[in-house]
Amino acid sequence: MRSLLSMCGCFLLYSFLIGLSLASIMGDECDWTGSGLSTVQSDKGVTPVYLRCAAGKIKWLYPRGALRILLRLPNQNKNFRTCLKIRSTSKPGRPIARVYLEGPRSLISLFQGHENINLIKCFNSKNGQAAIYMEATDERSFDRQHTEIEYDLQPIPWSVYGYDPNEECRPCSMEEMAHIFCTSDLVARGTINSVENNDVIEQTLITFQVTKLIRHIPSTEDFLRETEHNEIESSQPHKQITVIVPQHCGINHGLGEFVFMAKRKLGDMRLLCAPRLETWSVLVNKLNEEGKSYCVLRS
Repeated sequence: MRSLLSMCGCFLLYSFLIGLSLASIMGDECDWTGSGLSTVQSDKGVTPVYLRCAAGKIKWLYPRGALRILLRLPNQNKNFRTCLKIRSTSKPGRPIARVYLEGPRSLISLFQGHENINLIKCFNSKNGQAAIYMEATDERSFDRQHTEIEYDLQPIPWSVYGYDPNEECRPCSMEEMAHIFCTSDLVARGTINSVENNDVIEQTLITFQVTKLIRHIPSTEDFLRETEHNEIESSQPHKQITVIVPQHCGINHGLGEFVFMAKRKLGDMRLLCAPRLETWSVLVNKLNEEGKSYCVLRS
């Protein structure tokens, strides 16, 4: 993430400075899909794409030339924490596109096209915006290939000077647990089966055995799969579910039953809180009696 741009990337930046492509700017504020086949072969400029949304996707088919994607939060100029999940259909030894972040003085490499995983990269915005460059590497290929970026923008509070990696590792307060229970995409009781660190994506994968599914809000992909099989797969007894946390949090295997609360982010279930069942049961009784919860809490 910190490696600097190669000579070809410097040329890309120079190309942008001398003039943007005249190609049409396309987007629906959140998502953009385009094809390099519509780019004039002699046009070596950069096509600008403007998106104002907290989350969305960019899909570039048959990459040609380059894109400059400007990300901003809707209706505000606050700085934000950006996380990208980058996917590519590149064949081994034949990358189709590279991805860079616009830095203060040069471009910073995020993705060189050789990776065959769902790569996740995170960084802070500058002056309320972040600019991403996508550069095609194989102008002659007509294989049906594409590079896709899924993005998620989280506002940084005005009082916070920068991103604090320890913030996402601290235990949830009583008020936070109650709010997160009511707003999570997944709430389930379970026991931890395994804790695995993935050094490539810098995430820890926690797999737990479900003992009770309290809530599951499926994504579109989940809904289609459940409809196809005529059942809700995640509600099957004893199902295993995997949630992720940043690797720097140093999560260890814990004994006993926990209440896992997770939110879908970039296609994965990101763990927000995981109190022990005994702790959560006491809190549920207290807040339900006092009527201070956002919804009816359950354990």
